[in-house]
This record gives sequence, C-alpha cells and structure tokens, in this order.
Amino acid sequence: MANHILPQDHLLAKKYKLGVPTRKFRFDFPHSFLSHTFILFAELIIVVILGLFCFTCGSILTISATINNSLYQDWLWILAMIAIPTVTGWMMYRRGNRHLFVLNLFSAIGSQLLVFLGGYLVMIRATPPDPIAYIFGGLFLCVAGSIIIVIALNFMPLSRSIMICTDGCLFIDKLQRRRIIRWEQITSMRSDKGFVRIVCSNGSSLKLRSSWANSTTVQHIIYGKAFRYLFARARSAYHSGEPVLFGRFTVTWKGIDNGQQLFRWEQLRTCVYIDSGLALIGIDDTCLDVTYLSQLPDAAVFVELVKYILVSRQKQTSLSFDVTHRYIGTL
Repeated sequence: MANHILPQDHLLAKKYKLGVPTRKFRFDFPHSFLSHTFILFAELIIVVILGLFCFTCGSILTISATINNSLYQDWLWILAMIAIPTVTGWMMYRRGNRHLFVLNLFSAIGSQLLVFLGGYLVMIRATPPDPIAYIFGGLFLCVAGSIIIVIALNFMPLSRSIMICTDGCLFIDKLQRRRIIRWEQITSMRSDKGFVRIVCSNGSSLKLRSSWANSTTVQHIIYGKAFRYLFARARSAYHSGEPVLFGRFTVTWKGIDNGQQLFRWEQLRTCVYIDSGLALIGIDDTCLDVTYLSQLPDAAVFVELVKYILVSRQKQTSLSFDVTHRYIGTL
C-alpha cells in the first residue's frame, strides 16, 4: 500500500523540482521474511565488521610493505594489470553492452583474487620471502573484504522507497542514496527476467525487481506517467523519417522490419497482445510474426505507434479516394 505523504516529502520534491508528491511506496520484504529480520540484520552487521577488518588489515599490510621495502615502482605494473580490465569494462558499459560489462566485472575480480592469492602463496615460500608477497596478500585482503561488505550490504533488510510526483519520481535505496528520474527523461522501460529496467536519456537507469512489494504497481504508474513522452518521441521520429527501434522490430515508413523480413504497411491489419508476447496480424487475419514481451522494450508504445500509423494511412487512403471521386464527378 502507498504511504502517507509527509511534510518532508514536499520539501524533497521542491528541492529536486519534481512538482507535487502524490504517492509514496516502500519496497518492503515479505512478512515471512520480516519475522527473522533482527537476527539477519545482526548477522549481516557481523559480516560487515569482518569485511571492514579484512579491508583494514589488507590496507595496512600493503602500505607498510610498500614503504618499508620501497616497492613504489612495482605498483606500476600492478596498476597496469588492474587498469586493463577496468578500461575494457568501462568501454563495454559506455557502448551499452551491460551483460558483457557484468561478465567482465566478475571475471576481472575473480582473476585478480586468484593472482593476488597465488602470488602471495608462491612468493612467501621463497627464502627469503619476496617483499612483494606482502603487497599481494594485502591486496587480496582488500578485495576480499570489499566483496564481503558489498554482499552484506546488498542483503541488508533495509527498506527502499519511491515517491511519485507530478513531474518525476525520487527513488531512495537501502543506503539512503537518492536517484531522481523525470518523466520526460525516460527513454525506455525494458522488461527482463525478474526485473524492469528504466533507462533515462542522461545515461542513468533504475532497476525495479518484481520480487519487491508494490513493484508491479509502481511500474505501471511510472509507465503511465512516461507513456506520453515515449509515444510523442516515437511518433515524431517516425514522421521525420527516422527508424524507430523496438528491440528486434524497427518501424520505418515502409513497414516493420524484424531483422530478417520487412512487413509492409499494406500487409498489416493490426498488432495484438497474446499470452506473454505480441503478434503482428496481416490483412488476411494470418499471424505474420510473434515476439515475447521481454524481447520488445516499450511494447505499449510499439502497439500504439503501429495502430496510429495504420489509422493514419487508412484516413489518407479514404481522403485520397474521396478527392478522386469528387474530381471524377466534376468531369
């Protein structure tokens, strides 16, 4: 259920210029989970403290080993080793390859853990032990401690909330970090397995998981608020002659292209929703193509745009027919 709007909510909406707050939702956990919240919270606090301890010990070991043994030059190739996957991941993220970015991130962290641990175990056995082994050991503790802290904070039973306003929404995560999304900035809402990702024109995105309480309601509200902007942009792009992309479908002046075949407007009668997807229906009532909604971002915008184009073409055809009929009648 939506929470009551408090006076501080009006102050936040005014601060971020989001208009008037209308509804506020909390993404709480299921009640069966809440019965063990205190125990889980205490356990995760202990895990966070353990992660901080590992990170602190690793930092002290790394810094002391570097200063005491004057290993400043060795940091050049260590930083180069870390920079290569970092730059690669950043390029993937900028190009929109988020799945490859996540894969690169986990691969880089895993490989660095193995290198640091392996380097420490090998070099510490030398006689005398190589001083750089202490740097590897310290870096391993730092990375491992960071991973422990991130995982523990991610599973903390802290509530998230989102405030719906007339001009946008304000999302507050577990750590009380705020993310502002304005309705006109939303460029796409992409459904995936277990969550919906809201993508904005400024490059930011917001992920709403289906497992969160009130998530479905919030998704429908946000999509309803942003729909007129999404549809207006799609319609404007179509009239300007630009191709409008909807996943595997591309809407152009000629028709709808699915990447393998072009369905001309003369072939289409309408598009309809089916079980968990969408179907293109031809003028002879045959199904021309089917796609899952998970493969079609902004499905509602796609359906409305196709219906709008088909209706516009029918009106143009009727108008041309009437003009032609009147012209013939005057002869």
